[in-house]
Amino acid sequence: MNDIQTLCQKGQRAYQRGYYQNARDHFNQALQLSNNVTGNCTSSIHQELQHDLNLSISMTYCCQYNSEQALHYCDQARNIAVKVSDKLRLAKCHHQYGEIYIMQNSFPKAMQDLEKSLELKLQVAGDNQLDVTDTYRAIGRVNLYRMELPQAKEMFDKSLAIRQRVLGDHNFEIAELYHDIGDWYIAEKKFNDALAMYEKSLKILLITIGRRSLHVSKIYCSIGWIYGHYMKRCYDARTKFDRALKIQLNIAGENSIQVADTYYCIAYSYFEQDDINHCLTFWLKAARIQLKLLTKCHLNIAESFLLIGHCYYRVENYHVAYSLYGEALRIKIQLFGIRNISVAQIYQWIALTSAWCGNKDKAQLMVNKSFEIYENIFDGKSKYIAYSHSTLAECYHAQKRHKDAIHEYQKALDILLELQGGNRYTLDVADIYYNVSSVHNTHNSLTVDIQYMEKCINIYIKIIGQNNVKVANYINEIAFSYSRLQQYDKAIIYYQKMLGIVMQLKEDTDLLRWKAYYKLAKIYAQQNRNVDAISMYEKCLHYNLQHYGEINERRPKFYEELEKLYRESNEHSLADRTNKLINDVRRGLRRRNRAKEPVLRKLY
Repeated sequence: MNDIQTLCQKGQRAYQRGYYQNARDHFNQALQLSNNVTGNCTSSIHQELQHDLNLSISMTYCCQYNSEQALHYCDQARNIAVKVSDKLRLAKCHHQYGEIYIMQNSFPKAMQDLEKSLELKLQVAGDNQLDVTDTYRAIGRVNLYRMELPQAKEMFDKSLAIRQRVLGDHNFEIAELYHDIGDWYIAEKKFNDALAMYEKSLKILLITIGRRSLHVSKIYCSIGWIYGHYMKRCYDARTKFDRALKIQLNIAGENSIQVADTYYCIAYSYFEQDDINHCLTFWLKAARIQLKLLTKCHLNIAESFLLIGHCYYRVENYHVAYSLYGEALRIKIQLFGIRNISVAQIYQWIALTSAWCGNKDKAQLMVNKSFEIYENIFDGKSKYIAYSHSTLAECYHAQKRHKDAIHEYQKALDILLELQGGNRYTLDVADIYYNVSSVHNTHNSLTVDIQYMEKCINIYIKIIGQNNVKVANYINEIAFSYSRLQQYDKAIIYYQKMLGIVMQLKEDTDLLRWKAYYKLAKIYAQQNRNVDAISMYEKCLHYNLQHYGEINERRPKFYEELEKLYRESNEHSLADRTNKLINDVRRGLRRRNRAKEPVLRKLY
């Protein structure tokens, strides 16, 4: 029996660190030994051990997304629990079925088994035992997937209170729960609270199980997600993702869901920087793994459709974006039903693509669906109702109904300010100011556009600081507005301010740099400051080359404008050389393999 206990302990340690195959090997060895044990072990003890080992093996398969084997070993454990009439072990089996169904995204089935598990555990152990906390936590995770946020928080709080009372605050189980609570804060858009929870969880895990663990890698990804998606610190985000990826490749290998999730996070960080090519490269890596391991009706697949939809939306290919959002919607409705926050959010995206495609009736219908869902879920005003007003405003913007757009943005702003006690310093308010500025920009009310953009920037600087890509982009937009107003001196000041920020950033800012240098070159050319203009064009071409390579569609235009400046400055040899470069790039573009599908088309 000592050998069996040792193997079980080794298996448990390996399981906690994410070495699932290694853990399973230990559990299988223990199971084999237990089959050979006779003499001192009574039949009931032997059967209980067999149950526990089968359940542990099921858990390792579940973590590797092998639902068939996970269900098989859980069935074996359940048969033993029924045979020996052990209610607590039967409850654990129902809990494990729930975990398997969560992995499969079969949330109604998961909730059914988890509730059965909770019922049995409460009968046997009462409400203050550790066994109950696992099921409270699992139910909370299902609630969180469904965006049932109050219910999720209630379950996490119940689990946390018992675990802290029984175990204290520095153990693996508490660390897992802190991570879940961090995810809940993300859903509530309380990013600083989420980051605090993730860092608390990481600190505990580094002490209890060490750095080389899939659980640690998961927290690195979560912290990176906040850095990239919400704080716009994309370089810091990818540093965290790289740490996670090294751990995951070492422990789980390339074809694991953990690696796929990290590739997806990296892809999204590039999307945040408008780097669609790198975004698609990493998305494709994630998608290939996901399609091997997951069913087509899985939440991760829906999120992938959404990301690629956002890419198409960003490059103004609204028809394709509309189709991809439709695929994401189909999956989410199948998983969660109609009455769900994430479903309403996709209706909003479909409304926007419909509006930009000129289908105003479809856009209005989709916005109405989102309003209806939010009003059914929430009593009275909620931030989600404000988001729907913002979506309707953007639809009006697409339809050039500028007064109606401003009116809807004001409704959204009024709701948010009421909910926030008049506090204007939130990212939601900043985003409304940005959208209002965009309406005024389209309507050529550039002075008002700049006023709202300044308000937006001030909020972002107060919350996430000045030195980030988001603020740099916004300053770039103000500079362009001043340029359109022909207030060139102010435009130059803002372009230089933006360049001052990007020079301090760690992440790749080649895209921002060449755009700024190009705009400065155009201004200097208009002011007949040819020497300065030529200098800016040369810098623009350098960073454009860094970002896109020599053969890209933008370079011929840049070279043409530079050639003109050289000729005006009587630099004819440089002009001739530039003309040759124009022809070389155009030939290179024509030589591209037309039979090879573009990446976006291939992915779709």
